[in-house]
Amino acid sequence: MKKKIPFVKYTSYGNNFVIVNEIEMPLFSENEKSRFAHFATNMSFGVGSDNFLVIQRCTEYVLEEITKDRGYWTETPEINNADFVFRMFEPDGTEAFSCGNGLMCIASYLFRTYKIESARIVTEIPGSTPKIVNIGTESMNRTSWANLGHPRKIPYSMFKPPISKSFDDEIHSLSDLEISFRAHDLKPFSDKTVINLKAYLVFTGEPHLVVFPGQDGLLDAFKEVLFASSSHNNPSGKSFERRANFGIWLVDQIGLSINRNYLTLFPAGMNVNFARRIELNDADALEYRCFERGINRETLACGTGAIAVSHISKRLNLIQSQNTTALPYRCRLHDSNARIHVKEDESGYRIHGYPVMLFEGEVASGEI
Repeated sequence: MKKKIPFVKYTSYGNNFVIVNEIEMPLFSENEKSRFAHFATNMSFGVGSDNFLVIQRCTEYVLEEITKDRGYWTETPEINNADFVFRMFEPDGTEAFSCGNGLMCIASYLFRTYKIESARIVTEIPGSTPKIVNIGTESMNRTSWANLGHPRKIPYSMFKPPISKSFDDEIHSLSDLEISFRAHDLKPFSDKTVINLKAYLVFTGEPHLVVFPGQDGLLDAFKEVLFASSSHNNPSGKSFERRANFGIWLVDQIGLSINRNYLTLFPAGMNVNFARRIELNDADALEYRCFERGINRETLACGTGAIAVSHISKRLNLIQSQNTTALPYRCRLHDSNARIHVKEDESGYRIHGYPVMLFEGEVASGEI
């Protein structure tokens, strides 16, 4: 049966989302949500976005429907004092745990549509214990924010090491991830065919692995490629373009290798981040880039990734400030002013940004 589906399309640092509002009434069954994700994310035969978001009112009925059709929980969880439920679907229809940029877009949408300045919203729906987080929009400057709480250990369902090595209470460390390449893949930057990675893992609403190129000699040959700076361009710009394109390829190859070859270690897949400390206006900042497990490629920015690299950098004493500026490298290739502000206090980590509503419309969903 064909349906007319009203939607809005938002962007936050290059992450694009199709949002469907089910606060007033349901528009999809649970199975239809997964099927519609392909249409919402398909650029050629759909709207085109990274993910499909659904916002629902948090009621016992909504939670019971999820329990009945999804099988995430043996019993419907008792969730008190939450206003809404946040749902995010990947292009293949699977439901994601959380998304910092997506939550900020929902905060902006709630303010624009209902003048709601803050709300409590349920995330991590596919997990055994969904989490309530606070989101909101500051009415004076229209900055949206999402407080994702305190980082945690990665759930056992997402990380199954033969021997657990904890760097900190919530951070795991790994030093034996081996990435293989063909004979000439890394030329002219290196003659290597194998790269060994040292990494740190943490859960910030999504599972994140963080690598610091240049630290302890790690990825020394590639640190200038991964964070190529246009300040070293030749007049034609070809030097920068060559290094930037190779960096994009390298991030994707490492991310794909980890997600394909380490399924016994990361059965649910893993987001892979590369980060480095830089000085920005005489203050500490972090430049980072993130391969996302849900879309199987590098994203322009990642909110939960910004929290992961900030948290681990503090624990490693790479930065000192409670307030961090996270610079999403890929997004800044298009917008040099892009930055996500990460603030830590006793309630956890809060990200601040400026989501933008691109357009709204109505689509015929076809046979869903």
